[in-house]
Amino acid sequence: MKNKTEANQIAVFERVIAVLQAIQTTPVASTSALREQVMPDLSQRTAQRYLKGLERAGYVSRVLDAGWHKSDARYFLTEKAKQLFGVQG
Repeated sequence: MKNKTEANQIAVFERVIAVLQAIQTTPVASTSALREQVMPDLSQRTAQRYLKGLERAGYVSRVLDAGWHKSDARYFLTEKAKQLFGVQG
């Protein structure tokens, strides 16, 4: 059982890194774009909950823009996340 738990933890870690990298490199890192790029196995709602968890943990910030579709948001790396990648600014 331990190996399965470890594998799941590694998979979660790898997904977090993939999402953060996608936010860093995607010009418009919306929920839809991120789901399409790195979370295609998740529903839109599950991707939203996943991103909300990263927001609560302080790794991303979410912006709802009046011009955007109401169920979508744009995500940006916070300073906490930028420090992981050594990003300046």
